[in-house]
This record gives sequence, C-alpha cells and structure tokens, in this order.
Amino acid sequence: MERIKIGITHGYTNGVGYEVILKAFEEPTLLELCTPIVYGSPKVASYHRKALGLNTNFTTIQHAEEALENRLNIVECIQEEVKVDLGQKTEEADRATTISIDAAKRGLAAKHFDAQVMAPGDKMSTANGTTILINERTRVALLTDNISFSDVSKHITSEEVNRKIADLDRCLKRDFAISGPRIAVLALNPEPGEEEENIIKPAIEQAGDKHIFAMGPFAADTFFGSQAYLHYDGILAMYHDQGYIPFQVLTNEYAIVLHSAEESETLTAAPLEDAQLAIAGKGEADITAFCNAIYTVTDVLRNRKHYDEAHQNPLPKLFHDKREDNRRNTHAEALNKTEEEK
Repeated sequence: MERIKIGITHGYTNGVGYEVILKAFEEPTLLELCTPIVYGSPKVASYHRKALGLNTNFTTIQHAEEALENRLNIVECIQEEVKVDLGQKTEEADRATTISIDAAKRGLAAKHFDAQVMAPGDKMSTANGTTILINERTRVALLTDNISFSDVSKHITSEEVNRKIADLDRCLKRDFAISGPRIAVLALNPEPGEEEENIIKPAIEQAGDKHIFAMGPFAADTFFGSQAYLHYDGILAMYHDQGYIPFQVLTNEYAIVLHSAEESETLTAAPLEDAQLAIAGKGEADITAFCNAIYTVTDVLRNRKHYDEAHQNPLPKLFHDKREDNRRNTHAEALNKTEEEK
C-alpha cells in the first residue's frame, strides 16, 4: 500500500517550527508511517539543524511529486535568502511563513499530498468545513469562529446548528470510526433564552429525527465544571472562546486543531501552539502535539477509506432501530433527574 503523503508548512522561521520538524523526523518511526513533504527553505532548515546539533537528514526537491519515501523532503519554495533571527519578529520571517502556507495550500488543492500538517505558529484557514479541537479527553467543534462576539448571534440559525450537528456526526463516524456518536450541544446564553428555545432546541430535535444522538443545549459553565463532557464523543460550541478556553484548560498532554472540508475532501491539522519565540534555538520545543497531528491525519485517512468502502453499497433498511430512541430517552431522563436533584 502506497505510503500516505503529508504536506507540512515550516512555521515561523525565527521560532520552533524547524526544530519540531527536524526532531520529529530524526528517528525513523514517523517515516515508516508517512512521507513528509515540507514547504520551506533547505538553507533555513540547515541553519536550525546546525544550531540545535541535530542529525536529521533531508532531501531537497523542487516539486512534491519528487518526494522520496523514508526521507524528510523539503520543497524549495523560498528561493531568496532568509535571515534567521531566533526569537525575533521580522518582516523576512513573516514573508517566509506566508510563502510556505500559500505553497502548501496550492499543493493540497492540487492533491499533491493526502493531508496537511502545519508547524507551530502557522494559522490555518477554517472556512467552509468542520473545525474540531482535539486532545486526549475530548473533541470540540465550533459553530462560529474568527468573528466578532457581537456578530455571533446573527450566525446562529436552526439551519446552521442542524447542519453543524450533522457535520460533526458524520465526522465522528467517518473520521474517528465512532459508531453511534453522542454529541453535546452547548447553549449560547448562561440562562435559557430566545436562541435556546427557538433555534438550538428545534435544531437538536431535527437532528434526532435523523437518528443523530444529540443532546442539549447545555450551559457551558455547568457542562464543563461538572465534567459532563467526559460522557460525549463530540461537543458543539457556539463560538470561539466558549470552545477554546475550557478545551485548553482541560488539555494535559497535547492539543491539535483538525479542519476537514467535505466538498474538497481536504484535511489539515495543526498543534495549538504559537511560534514559541521565547525558546527558539534552545532545543526545548516539545514535539508531542506535532507528532499527534501527524498520527491523527493518518488515522483519519485510513478510517475514511474503511468507512467509504463499507458504505458503498448499503443494504436497504428494513426496520426502525428503536435502540437509538431508547438511548436518547434514557439519557434525557437521567439529565432531568439530575436537574431536579439540584
């Protein structure tokens, strides 16, 4: 079976991007899992390798199609000299980051590789798809992202909530191989209001009619404070901070963000870490989240393949499965009992 190809952006050249990449592929373990294709500068990579005293070998190529298996490949997409000022914000580093991201974006669209992983500090585009925050405990999807808080309520409609619940359900089944996933939907307001009664609740009920196991809306503070999140496979947050803040507080080992665009079948993952300029060049960067981003996209790609093969010619459904209805009713009764006890 042909090895999975992963396109990688090089991060901020004055930060820990190359350190993380070079450390991750210093040992052959990841090279046995995938073929890495870094969009960046071989000269900058060599600078970081020497400064850190690493022994990671890499091959310079001009096009992703030239990538070799069992090697760290670097596409030379930056031709000009890039001065490295470790720990500093500079125009040169900004420009090099943009070039890398744009080149990798074109490569992903052209399907020169199977999935994309971004080095620490690189920001992905999260338009037109499903964005999920992933750590060792939970998965949090965002209904809205990168918009002003004052505009959030304008984007919350029954149609959009229903669509996001369906997208998350499909993602959990297809990408994470979870059969019958349980989804928690968070409320917009601390106390039930117009949005909860007239928008979110009806959307959850419509999802139930489609045999999607979604519950809520739950007040975010109580939901996370009582550790109710541990009982769900996925959580739908209404806006950026409602999802990001508790997610990052609850993260112990690693945190990544996964973006999946169903229409184009593109897949991107990135560590939830900045460029870490304060430790650039010191050899202190942790590669855990970066490696887990690679593990995640390879797992997702394989899960998708198996899911699609299994659902190519489905048998017609001959009966109504009452197990989902019973499970929804039992869970709802338990939640109501908990509220009454409070």
